[in-house]
Amino acid sequence: MRLSKKALYSLVLMGAVTLVGCNDNGESSAEDQTGNSNSEEEITLRVMTWNDNPEGNRAEQEVFDAFTEENPHITIEQVSATYGEYNERVLTMAAGGNLPDLIWVQPAGFATFVNNGLIMDLSEQVDNLDLDELQPGVIELGQVDGTQYGMIRDRSTVQMGYNKDLFDEAGIDYPEDDWTMEEFLEIAQQLTVVEGDRTTQFGIENFYLKELLTAYGTNILDPETAEVTLDDPVTIEAIEFSQALINEYNVQPTGAQQEGLSNLFLSGVAAMRMTGPWDWVEYETNADFDFDVVPLPAGSDQGNLSPAAFLPISISENTDYPEEAWELLEFLTYGGGQDIQAEITSAVPVVNRATDDVLSLAGAPDNAVSLVNQLEDGSIVPNTPYHPDVPEIENRVTSVVETLNLNNTPVEEPIQTLADEIRSDFDVE
Repeated sequence: MRLSKKALYSLVLMGAVTLVGCNDNGESSAEDQTGNSNSEEEITLRVMTWNDNPEGNRAEQEVFDAFTEENPHITIEQVSATYGEYNERVLTMAAGGNLPDLIWVQPAGFATFVNNGLIMDLSEQVDNLDLDELQPGVIELGQVDGTQYGMIRDRSTVQMGYNKDLFDEAGIDYPEDDWTMEEFLEIAQQLTVVEGDRTTQFGIENFYLKELLTAYGTNILDPETAEVTLDDPVTIEAIEFSQALINEYNVQPTGAQQEGLSNLFLSGVAAMRMTGPWDWVEYETNADFDFDVVPLPAGSDQGNLSPAAFLPISISENTDYPEEAWELLEFLTYGGGQDIQAEITSAVPVVNRATDDVLSLAGAPDNAVSLVNQLEDGSIVPNTPYHPDVPEIENRVTSVVETLNLNNTPVEEPIQTLADEIRSDFDVE
């Protein structure tokens, strides 16, 4: 009988508890019976999370319970908010002096939490870890201006999902992991079907702007320096390509063509779609076709890059239990929690020993190993700096680019103007 990691972890834990509770003769120790020697102060650690459904909270609590089995004097209580209201809720609780001990962090809010002094510097604790245990690029995702303010619980990325049935019907070979943007465009054109004056099948549902920029090796802002790179020639080239997918090559639908349709890929109207492991179960359950995944096509000589999607967790600066909070954080991001989270929550581990757990995630497609390879080879990269104005800057860029696409307007001049406005309005270089 083959046991899951979760079951094996439970057996090891049970064995450890049994050994602690017995002496050499297998008898319960007198100290345990009196409760004097091994007693520890009972405390409650509160953890701020977001989950828009009760099942998510239940799964997270199961991981927390694995920690409390090892540490029975600690109770863990979740404090949850919806994703959309999360950052505002954290700031409100902080203002009221009621911030939980551990805090999930949305990358867009990381700098704001740091600038407001809400989260603890973890550099000293991290110095005691063997960072070789972590996948390439993981530890840096928890740093703001070089200081460690968080640890990463899970990290994944967006890949290109594709409908294998539509590829087969068109007689097109499945893309290779090292495919290029030119190959992507050729395939998207072959998979776009026009009947009369109406497109009945699109090559791709939507090549999102930030993902496309990353594939080209560029960004709106430099992820390390927050320098404006929006008007870099490579960025402008990528934005022009984004526009051409809709208005020149017609492989991606316009806003009007998508109206009333929530998922062109799942309905079989688009052959490819940006996707992540969070989508795999839905496709396996609801798609009436076989699907698979492949890294994003390379738009530069830097290889097949894709943006990091990740969860930092931080400790409140004002926690009453900094040592216990660190013990829990280490468990979740480095220790035993990493060995069970994939099975329980479908969260992708960040430790090297558990990278292959991706292959057993619910709904994992045939080429799920391509995600394992990306986690290991460093091609998953940050695409956004920790800057408090990033959400507003990105919204402004998205709005302008959507208008340019809608009107099929030349890109270079308005993008250069927008870049200068961003430098002036947000005091960035």
